[in-house]
Amino acid sequence: MDEEIMGTRSRLLTVLCMLSLVNGIYGMLTGLSSAISPVDVDDTFLENLYAQLDALPISYESFRGELEDYYLSLMLNLGNLGAANFLFYGIGVVGVVLMYRLNRIGFLLYLPAQLGIALAPAIFGGFSRFGLISLGVALTWNAVWVGLYASQRKLFYQ
Repeated sequence: MDEEIMGTRSRLLTVLCMLSLVNGIYGMLTGLSSAISPVDVDDTFLENLYAQLDALPISYESFRGELEDYYLSLMLNLGNLGAANFLFYGIGVVGVVLMYRLNRIGFLLYLPAQLGIALAPAIFGGFSRFGLISLGVALTWNAVWVGLYASQRKLFYQ
């Protein structure tokens, strides 16, 4: 049966699955490391964060404040964000493996995992203008990948 399935998998699906698998495993590892040992947010850390943000060419002062608040919230919730990323990337990896095996359930797992990956930073960082911009970019990027997999759904069984 594997030879029969192997013959029906497209090259595009194989490449998509391999790239997604590498990305998913990397996301799981970084999420796990962030969940287990988040950074200590102390005065030195905050000074470095604000110095890096001050180096950015931002013309609107209110946007700069929202950017600082967003990153501060992310850093304070980094353990929770890491745990959420580990969970969503893990679900995505399972979905990718199932799609590689041409199982339609894999796509149904991959789709909500991509939504979770896009929403997690906005949930833990806040829904400010910068959070919404980040959410929009992440949703657009993840929609491209979901669309590429959706174009291969005709190959899936069950």
